[in-house]
Amino acid sequence: MTASSRRAVLALVFALQLGAGARAADDKPADAGAEAAAAPTPLPGAPKEPAELRVRITVRAIAASREAQAPEVDPRLAPIAADLHSFASDFNFKGYRLVEEQTFDLDWKSPAQMELPGSRSVQVTPRGLGADGRIKVHLEVLGQHPEHARRLHTDYSVPRGRTILVGGYKLDPAKPDGGTLLIAVTQAVK
Repeated sequence: MTASSRRAVLALVFALQLGAGARAADDKPADAGAEAAAAPTPLPGAPKEPAELRVRITVRAIAASREAQAPEVDPRLAPIAADLHSFASDFNFKGYRLVEEQTFDLDWKSPAQMELPGSRSVQVTPRGLGADGRIKVHLEVLGQHPEHARRLHTDYSVPRGRTILVGGYKLDPAKPDGGTLLIAVTQAVK
């Protein structure tokens, strides 16, 4: 990813966080070895996570387009339609189609991975629960197989029951006119 592409993705993520009320915790790439050795830092004022508390995270891969004649939202995206409409007003997307959706029931610090179009993948890991109900989620977008180079490696705080949208990548790198890939991450604590 070029420096200008990375800036565009980070600007898109920043704008989405403002609209959805999420906060980025860190957007700097970390050394993979250092990350594995270092224990995650709990959010200030965060309660201890009870062993039985799990997190439900829904990850959606969405094809966004500026080409639609009228605003179109795939009916399967109804649970996050309000977030998409807010997003559309800022980024001029007119159409949204669900490409893939998976819901994961995770223990704290347990990763889940989902395949994305273009032979890529996204990995999410819940890291902690804040006193305000936000969870800290580590998100990695991995490049095409087999290299799996990191394209995004950062943490977000996601409000309970809310969604963050991360995007700016081509839906399929082999098809430059195929639309934009958005990744929606929604959380709920069980």
